[in-house]
Amino acid sequence: MQDVAYILRFFRVVSPIPPLMTGTFGVVAAVAATAVMFDPARASGAIAPVLLLQLFAASSGFGAPARRGHYDLLLTRGVGRTGVALAHWTVSIAPGVASWIGIAVVEFVASRGHRVALLASGTWAAVGLVSTLPWALNVALPRFASGIGWLLVLVTATTTFSRPVIGEWTVGSTQVEALVWPAWAFLISPLGAVGRSLGWSEMLAVAPALTIAVGAMVIASRWAARADVPLEASQ
Repeated sequence: MQDVAYILRFFRVVSPIPPLMTGTFGVVAAVAATAVMFDPARASGAIAPVLLLQLFAASSGFGAPARRGHYDLLLTRGVGRTGVALAHWTVSIAPGVASWIGIAVVEFVASRGHRVALLASGTWAAVGLVSTLPWALNVALPRFASGIGWLLVLVTATTTFSRPVIGEWTVGSTQVEALVWPAWAFLISPLGAVGRSLGWSEMLAVAPALTIAVGAMVIASRWAARADVPLEASQ
């Protein structure tokens, strides 16, 4: 437990994300909370900038700072690398998660408990995806690389295919062929799930992306635990 507290304190000082991004989360969350306070029905749209920022916050990159010696104090302390990597992920996504929860509380209070769009299962799925997969994909890459790549895939998909992507992942059938497009659409554009209470068929549509995210997190954690991290100056 002492090691966990020490690691979290370390990453509070040597933050995986720039201080400017943390401040931006605060500003965006405050603006969104104000909008939701006056009109709780706007909650699903108001959270979109937070999720976009979370995409980049989670793309913090573990390997590059480690190679520069930023984490030598931790890596030579005898603390398990898997724990260090998971703490790095936790601190990376903490501002985005806090912003989402704060806006959800405002929505609940402003609507007097009648609206909980930001606590719906679809919102949980969207937040979970943008908080895990970018970190896992970016573990060995420079900061923000997976976030930029994700946006590039989204823009390419929405401009190349004649069929719209955003908002078209919901389905009314559990047949495999009916789930392929919704699963792909949710993977590249999880914003379409925000505010929705997922039915059985919709849960099947989001399951592949979430399964990929969990698998990627496991692989990324194992990479962080086993990979050699030579200092860049010695290469």
